[in-house]
Amino acid sequence: MKKALVLACVGCSLMSPAYARIHGQDHTNQTVAIQPVQDKGTVEIAPAQGRGELQPGQKQDVVDLAVNMDVDGIHPKYSNRVPESWHPMDSVNWQPGQQNSPQPLKRWPVKVSDNGGTLLFSDSPEYVEENGILYSDVVDGNGRIFYYHLNNTNQNKKIAVVMENQGKYTAVVHVSRQALNQPSDNYLWVGKTAQQQFMESQENRDIFVFAGRKNLLDNGANNTIVKPGQLVNGIYDFHTDMPVRFSVIMYNPGENPLDFVSKAKVLPKDEHRLRGTYQGMNRIVRAVKEYDPLQDGAVFIPLADNQRDIYRKGIDATDGSVTENYGNYGIMYELHIPVKGDSDIQYLLCPLGGVYAGAMTVKDEMQNRKFLLNVPDTKLYFGDSRVDDYTGSRFPATENRDYIYHTSELEDLGVYSGKMRISFEFSPPGASNLPVNFILMPATQAMGLAYKWQKM
Repeated sequence: MKKALVLACVGCSLMSPAYARIHGQDHTNQTVAIQPVQDKGTVEIAPAQGRGELQPGQKQDVVDLAVNMDVDGIHPKYSNRVPESWHPMDSVNWQPGQQNSPQPLKRWPVKVSDNGGTLLFSDSPEYVEENGILYSDVVDGNGRIFYYHLNNTNQNKKIAVVMENQGKYTAVVHVSRQALNQPSDNYLWVGKTAQQQFMESQENRDIFVFAGRKNLLDNGANNTIVKPGQLVNGIYDFHTDMPVRFSVIMYNPGENPLDFVSKAKVLPKDEHRLRGTYQGMNRIVRAVKEYDPLQDGAVFIPLADNQRDIYRKGIDATDGSVTENYGNYGIMYELHIPVKGDSDIQYLLCPLGGVYAGAMTVKDEMQNRKFLLNVPDTKLYFGDSRVDDYTGSRFPATENRDYIYHTSELEDLGVYSGKMRISFEFSPPGASNLPVNFILMPATQAMGLAYKWQKM
């Protein structure tokens, strides 16, 4: 079975490198030019609510993950701040130089269920060449909107979400999570920082939309200029107490967006058709049996491959056609793998299709604490290594078996005791490649494997 290459949002692919597109071109073998990560030293940062490990005014060394951009605004200063007690073993170098055979992985059985409210996904046209409505539909109840668009004109633009109440009574839209990063022409940075912001977000604000009137979902979008060639990614979780129409629009900086949406036309979708309305904005992935590290060894769960983890189908509300969320963008995954015994377990993420830059969270279910994990942590992206043809032909992946090859790049998600009850949150990030493997193995086996590779 060949691994599917999927270029998230900017550059979606239909299983073929020839179809890949980043910045409108085939970049399958192109090196992504980024600025080396620079250590910004000790800075003052505010603790995230509910983390518990930082106190107000406390100093912490952080790494600025920002890359070569020409944007104004504060760069993200996130780092994997999981308490040291969650990582009882020494850190592991997961970039082996060579090996005589890959590490086999067996697929771990899971059950998948979709729940939650309505997802509005807006990514077509991805390269927007004129003003207009990019996507529009009505939500009643819980919802999420995920938009991802590039200004492909030669003028400055704005991209925002307008809400319209066509009912007889005032509607209340409660926003609980949100992310809107600075526009940039570095697409990996855009996708990664949007996930960082959204996964740490704890919004609690109400927006009133009077009967027959309109309002903005986020005033910040109306104050943000998107320069030619720049990309913007917005993600919002909300609840409406009655039907409200949400419209993603691109318009000129001098225009009033509430007036513009009334006269704007819906832009035609591009050939990739990545927009639509999808019921069930969350996906719960739960192991069908307990994982016993002493008996089960190294295992993997494939995510976003459309073979074992199927893409969501929905409706394009602008023309009524059936659409597929190719990549499951905007879908928030919860990964629950019950563990047997109290042995330490190593968790890893392995990109299979190419460069990857995102974020995840790990949650201590017993103490109800959640922590951000950057994927990867110490640089913008990883996953640009390829398996050589000789090794790939000798050890081909199958439906229920995969491998950690000598060129595999792995991100350490932590070592956790089997006594803990933890879960992970994952979502396909914009501008990254899919699918990925979520990997578990005994911590002692992981340490031994890394030691073997390093010695070789």
